[in-house]
Amino acid sequence: MSTISRAVQPVAHASARCTWALYRALHRAALPALAVLAILGTGNVHAADESTSAEQKARFAIPPEFRHLDFVLAAAEGDLNGDGVPDRVMLLMGRKGEGPQEERLFVLTGRADGSYQVLSVSGEFCHPGKFYHLDIKNNSLFVQAVYYADAARFSGFTLQFRYNAKTKELEHIGEQQDDEDYASNSSYRVSLNYLTNAAIHSRRAGKKYKEVRGRIIDAPGVLPLNGFVCEGYGMTSSSVYLDESFKVHQKGVTPP
Repeated sequence: MSTISRAVQPVAHASARCTWALYRALHRAALPALAVLAILGTGNVHAADESTSAEQKARFAIPPEFRHLDFVLAAAEGDLNGDGVPDRVMLLMGRKGEGPQEERLFVLTGRADGSYQVLSVSGEFCHPGKFYHLDIKNNSLFVQAVYYADAARFSGFTLQFRYNAKTKELEHIGEQQDDEDYASNSSYRVSLNYLTNAAIHSRRAGKKYKEVRGRIIDAPGVLPLNGFVCEGYGMTSSSVYLDESFKVHQKGVTPP
């Protein structure tokens, strides 16, 4: 299983299955839930204040030309560059006047005094239909963009960026597309590794499972996060494809 699979699979399953359950639970027990939240909230004021303070400090570091991006779609904190100081990642959305809606991913490195410095700013980002989830593990940033999620289906993809100590930049090293249908207990996954140009396609239907490996075709290579444009980027094609009947197709070869 790829690094992306290990990091994202629990989130993908939880997001798809819990979204509808949470929606129903909140409507069935609105008043008790509010009471519990009020009680819990009194014990978490300090933690909330710390989180708010960190976000405010991170916002101070964002260049003035991006201050119109005032809505936080997702955020994560962790050590990306290995210096032992927590860094902060924020996906921000907004628009200038009557202009189009913008989304950009900001990576800010933490300093010992609690302030932040901008490390990377993406180009226009992914605009998923549902939501984003950010996670930082082992000096890598995982950006999950969810297009569809309910009790029956899940569809989304995850981009992996890893810090390069030589270039002092985060680089796009891999991505994974996940499509699951819980009603039929079926799924399809494509994992791409831009460091090795390896492509892995896997399909499951009930107890039947098949995995095939190929090579990335027309690979863009390892790209820096700074200026990375997600919108319209899509999944890179590979030399193989595994169809719904579990037949393996090779690019440029007519299947039997």
